[in-house]
Amino acid sequence: MSRFRQADGIAAVEFALLAPFILLVMLAGTDLTIFMRTKMRLEETSTQIALLVTQYTNLYDSDFTTLFNAAQSVAGTTPVTGLLGTTVITGIVNNGTRQTIAWQKRSTSATYSSLFGTAVGAVPVLPSNYLLPSGGTLIAVEVFTPATPWVLSASLMGGSGATSLRSFALYQPRLGSLSSVTAGNRP
Repeated sequence: MSRFRQADGIAAVEFALLAPFILLVMLAGTDLTIFMRTKMRLEETSTQIALLVTQYTNLYDSDFTTLFNAAQSVAGTTPVTGLLGTTVITGIVNNGTRQTIAWQKRSTSATYSSLFGTAVGAVPVLPSNYLLPSGGTLIAVEVFTPATPWVLSASLMGGSGATSLRSFALYQPRLGSLSSVTAGNRP
């Protein structure tokens, strides 16, 4: 009978030694899952908003309120507009000699700046030297949000902790040129 009590005691000690490690691994796994889910949400948001913009035949200033609201709806609880997040929609054109930023709209209280460039008329910084066909237009949608993984998760992911996540989508317009934005409200 005492041998069974001794085995139970050893099992309890082993559990006490392993339980904190198991708990830390579970918490890190949970945090990593939340981090990856946020990244996937951003990718879905940038893709859906880019697809939505490319279906317009022309754009008005008032359309962007609807587009930014749609971005936040797609992102759910992940902030992509307002004080914490940012959605940036940019029109890039190729006039035959060079690619330039034709227009850019940012969500209100935007925290982040476009990594493609911010100055209208400037040459955009596109991924992998993306070359837009002569006379073409490109719609770029960038979505930013803050992300602060748990300290153990950050070290497992090779980061320092506080960071931001960005996702972007590039699409050419389907129906109109979208090379400019008309001032005012949609008639």
